[in-house]
Amino acid sequence: MKKMMTGGAAVSALALAATGVAQPAPKPKIEAVYWLSAETVSGMATGQPAGVEKNLSLQLGSMRSSTAPSADHLPPQGLRAGDRLPLVSPRGTTPKEEGKPDYRPGPQQPTKGRIELYWGCGEQAPAGQPVVIDLATMKPGAASPFGAIPNVKAMVPPSAGRHATYGEWPGGKNGTRVPRAASLIGDHVVQGNYSPEMRFAVAGTNDFLAPLAPRNAELGSGAVKVSWPALANARGYIMTVTGARADGTVVMWTSSAMRMPGMALPDYLEQSDIARLVQQRILLAPEATECVVPAAVGKASESAMLMMTAYGPEANYGSPRDAPTGWGVKLRTKSTHMGMLGVDLASLMSGADAESDAPASDIKPKKKRGLLRGVVGSALGLPG
Repeated sequence: MKKMMTGGAAVSALALAATGVAQPAPKPKIEAVYWLSAETVSGMATGQPAGVEKNLSLQLGSMRSSTAPSADHLPPQGLRAGDRLPLVSPRGTTPKEEGKPDYRPGPQQPTKGRIELYWGCGEQAPAGQPVVIDLATMKPGAASPFGAIPNVKAMVPPSAGRHATYGEWPGGKNGTRVPRAASLIGDHVVQGNYSPEMRFAVAGTNDFLAPLAPRNAELGSGAVKVSWPALANARGYIMTVTGARADGTVVMWTSSAMRMPGMALPDYLEQSDIARLVQQRILLAPEATECVVPAAVGKASESAMLMMTAYGPEANYGSPRDAPTGWGVKLRTKSTHMGMLGVDLASLMSGADAESDAPASDIKPKKKRGLLRGVVGSALGLPG
């Protein structure tokens, strides 16, 4: 006995037949994902006061199992890292279970210390700041005195624990650096025996971000104006300062207009989260080019560290709808800087005052500058 179509279904079928419009083919199931994380680093983290480096991390995860996995990334010549980047699969290791510690904790020691917490850009800290935190009085389960941690979506890249087969470059070796002139622009191909072939092209708007180059200017009040050239394609910025008073009190500041822990944000952020955090003034807007660190923070320490991050754009690529197997690629970018608050590191380490034409031997540096020279030299491994 033939099954009759309902009235609605029959009308729909007749309409499609009359117009000649076919139903769209379903998207292929995603069998493999590939992430590229591109970071531009400047400042002390490079080992040189005015150094610039570029780091690249490649991660491939597949639902297919392979006893002898092999995969390569064929980059454009502009990356200047070779014709093939081998995506190495870890061997002889068992992925750790989520949340399971790999150590046996010892007896808990009482936490001691005092922290002064500041936030927001401005020459003077507003009323209500700093919030003073006595670590010895903090109770488990009590509300954090550091403020709320921003609600952001976790970015979970491919990993050996989440995929049947996993490969990465540089394969667990030390050093993910590519040449300073490296570029991601152009055609990329990823091929292997445990994932479908992936072909995608990176446009100029999704290349490595330019390096951050913040300049410090001490104001008469003791505040420090930090300014920088706006980065093309940056989506938002955040800065943090950490220093210490002579009595051991730690001073922490963040450019966020809302009180929050200085290191609360992850290394990379989803684009929707970046836009929302800019609206909430947790991140500085992409058009921002300066922020004044309050005088109370500038005077707090003779060797305060300045950290800055610019969150860049993200690009997503995928398999054609008619592909036999599905795949997805994510490219994310950021630029980071580490330096000393109130100090132009390049001028400091050159041994000459940027505001003077006198030779370095004739300059009598300020006490603060002399102390910072020792701190910076030690941090960079330079002779005293």
